Amino acid sequence: MHCLRLLAVAAVLITAPALASENASSYRITIDLARCQNDRVHVRVDLPRGLTCNPCRYVLPRSVPGTYSLDRYGRFVVDARAYDSSGAELPVTRDDDDIVVTGTPAWLEYQVNDTWDEPNTDVFNPTGSNIECDTNFVLNFHAFAGYIEGTKHYRYTVVITKPHGFYGATSLQRIAASDSADTFSARSYMELVDNPAMYCRPDTVSFDQSGTRVMVAVYSPNRVMRAESVASVIKPTLAAVARLLGKMPVERYTFLFYFAGRQQRNIVGNLSFGALEHSTSSFYFLPEGRGADRTGEEMIQSTAAHEFLHILVPLHLHSNEIADFDFRNPRMSRHLWLYEGCTEYFQMLARAHDTLMTPDAFVRELMGNLRMMRVFYRQRSVSLVELSQRVLEPEYQKMYPVIYMHGPVVAFCLDVTIRQLTNGQKTLLSTIRTLMEKYGPERPFRDEALFDEFSDLVHPSLRDFFRRYVEGTELPPIAECLAAIGYRYTDSSTVEAYQFRNTSIMLSRTSDTPVVVMRQPDNDFGFRNGDTLVRINGILVTPENKYDLLSAYIWAPRSSDTVAVIVRRAEGEVELRAAPQPTQRTVRHTVSPDPAPTPQARFLYREFFGK
Repeated sequence: MHCLRLLAVAAVLITAPALASENASSYRITIDLARCQNDRVHVRVDLPRGLTCNPCRYVLPRSVPGTYSLDRYGRFVVDARAYDSSGAELPVTRDDDDIVVTGTPAWLEYQVNDTWDEPNTDVFNPTGSNIECDTNFVLNFHAFAGYIEGTKHYRYTVVITKPHGFYGATSLQRIAASDSADTFSARSYMELVDNPAMYCRPDTVSFDQSGTRVMVAVYSPNRVMRAESVASVIKPTLAAVARLLGKMPVERYTFLFYFAGRQQRNIVGNLSFGALEHSTSSFYFLPEGRGADRTGEEMIQSTAAHEFLHILVPLHLHSNEIADFDFRNPRMSRHLWLYEGCTEYFQMLARAHDTLMTPDAFVRELMGNLRMMRVFYRQRSVSLVELSQRVLEPEYQKMYPVIYMHGPVVAFCLDVTIRQLTNGQKTLLSTIRTLMEKYGPERPFRDEALFDEFSDLVHPSLRDFFRRYVEGTELPPIAECLAAIGYRYTDSSTVEAYQFRNTSIMLSRTSDTPVVVMRQPDNDFGFRNGDTLVRINGILVTPENKYDLLSAYIWAPRSSDTVAVIVRRAEGEVELRAAPQPTQRTVRHTVSPDPAPTPQARFLYREFFGK
């Protein structure tokens, strides 16, 4: 990790501590999982010796790298107490969720609530904490520990006492282990925050992939998902990434998966599925579902590829805003388009470059992103730089998901442009790798200089691309970029279609069984509220395929053929039949292979997809 500069902090109420000698400059955090009660754990923080602050501010983060939201983790820390070196208790107040101690403390003690089941919290679950006393602990350490202001570069020793039979999966350096406790070491608070842990009864698999030692750790409350099955999905994904990168940039990597069961989704209203990247690990919060079906595999595949590829950006190429992250008053970088947009593009490209995604599917996914970003921008257009810098503001926080749609489209066009400007000698990936060699994890770039650095490496005219499509609000030239790889793009077209006059139905969200909930009682089929779907055109309806069947045969039928639906009612099974009517509809953002691509397009296609 980057060796963080010492910050000289001056405030009206809080004075910066006088720094102790290097030998005394360390924290010892003890997290007691073994005696967990009421979904709370006790934490003791032995502070560095030689502090001279009075009062002392113990900072608990408002935000952490990779989250792009203000989460205020200090609000989950309660019953805080402080003691001096003689054991006398010192006065404690709370200020902006931090712990402020009058006097010079030797250690702190407090209780920690988890974020997952606290009411009215909106913390993204992969960045939060889970405390299930006899079952599972998810430890994102920023939710359990902080630092005295001005000392986030000090070393940390973390002791975790654990229930019998529990194993802690993490990439954090383990320096001691026993049946009852583990001891870890981190070079700084940044490194501690960068290494989450998950404690539960072990379900792990380890394997080697292209020189990287990989561990997969899984918790599945109903034992539906197992580490072996998850690893079988991740292995070909990592193989595809390795073929794209040529060389893996890390020696070890840990995948931490928490699969939420239906019972948790019913109890907790704020569950948010997704993942968060770290330098040598990533944490995933995903639905348990019914096991590794195709939909579940694709979710794991794409999410794992995205998070792993963050080892490029921002983990090995980032600005000072990330390298010297301000946990108390975070400042956002201009370059979410790079950190999230390019990463999402690379995960698509890695799979398309391999056999996990066809080139046509790659292009269709780009078009899906284009459609969704148009929805987000219906009211107003925002530049990617503006969104990035202001993402912590409520108005922009609502727009944050568009980065995963707009960003890959820009990255694709940037990649095409770089290849064209250099006659195929350079790509977006090779340019980023050149910048990684110049900077790397220990040396940040200047946030405002990155566009010029790209242009210097590629071509002066590339600066105009950034000015128009990243700093500005113009949409990237998607038609020209798709044509460059042999595809025809149409912004809007009228096509023949089929539809029922009225199929305004939906399915119950509270049951695995596909139960119809009617919006309007009058419909083509004669569905009734409470009907249970059994078969559609002879195909058995299951929880996994129910929406696919409804989409294919009822919501968006592909022909005028009569559709037969068998439903179960109190009196037994009933067959309902209806035929869609021909119509026309307008389709936005369509794409098809060019039947006569130019030699240049055929060449670029092969370069893009390796086939």
